Amino acid sequence: MSVYAVNKICYRVTHESALRAALAGSRQDRERALDEASPPLTAEERQALLAGDVGKLSRMGANHFLLHQLGRWKLLDLDLPAYAERIRAEYRAERRAWGLGGE
Repeated sequence: MSVYAVNKICYRVTHESALRAALAGSRQDRERALDEASPPLTAEERQALLAGDVGKLSRMGANHFLLHQLGRWKLLDLDLPAYAERIRAEYRAERRAWGLGGE
C-alpha cells in the first residue's frame, strides 16, 4: 500500500491555507477536502486521517516529518502533544519489548 497521498496532504497543508482551513473546519469540510485530494486517498487512509490516527498512518509508512505538520497546524483535532502521544502509543509495545521503556 502506498501512502504517497497521505504524505502529499501533509505536505500541502504547509503551503495551502485553504486546505488548512478545511482540515481545521467542520467534519463535513474535512471529509470534502479529503475526498477531493489528489492523488486520491484509500478508504483506510481517509478514515485514519479523519480520526487523527497518526500512529496508524505511521505504521502504514507515512513520513513522520510530514505527519507532524498536522499537529503543528492543529488540524484534524490534533496538536503537538496529541500527535506525540499517539505516535508513542502506537509503538509502546515494541519499545517495551526492546527494553527501551514504554514512554
